[in-house]
Amino acid sequence: MILENKAGWVLEPGRCALLIHDMQRHYLDALPDDAIRADLIGKVAGLRALCAEWGVPVFASMVPEAHGLQERGLMSELWGRGPRGDGAMLDPALLGDDGRIRFITKRSYSAFYGTDLEVMLRRLGRDRLIITGIYTSIGCFSTALEAFARDIRAFVVADATADMSAADHAGGLRNAARLCARVVDSGDVRAALAPHSLRPVDRRAAIDVC
Repeated sequence: MILENKAGWVLEPGRCALLIHDMQRHYLDALPDDAIRADLIGKVAGLRALCAEWGVPVFASMVPEAHGLQERGLMSELWGRGPRGDGAMLDPALLGDDGRIRFITKRSYSAFYGTDLEVMLRRLGRDRLIITGIYTSIGCFSTALEAFARDIRAFVVADATADMSAADHAGGLRNAARLCARVVDSGDVRAALAPHSLRPVDRRAAIDVC
């Protein structure tokens, strides 16, 4: 698939944060097959580890388990009760052992809606958001669109996002590139975060302002 990005934005490591969007077992199970699931988890885990190593803040959005349909609002009418039990857990391969992920609880499509994501990004001096996870055409696109509305440049990672079908994935990327984000691949992100771009963060001096 050939995409034409309307935005010519550049990944600047010192201004970026990584978002792992809704990589919970409940949503991963809806992907078309095991190969897509495994590849996605591997790509996202690799970017998470790289960002943690080079001091790029990492956020993970998660939809909480609802104790009743009323907690889900209109989401329940389209998607039912949502994640439950182990299905609400972030895939363990994404957690790492450095404790550097900042978790965001969300109840709608966008990771910005009803959360403190923008506040946390502003406090950290980050105005570029690298978006990975699921689903490309729903939550990832909604988050990119809302980032645009908040003057935050979004970068959707084509090979580190996925959807319930290849057509939905392609459509999500196409709309993002046309309307609100720059579509990149994981190689672009790795190149931007290469050792010549950043020095590893000193863990002794690291301060979480949030």
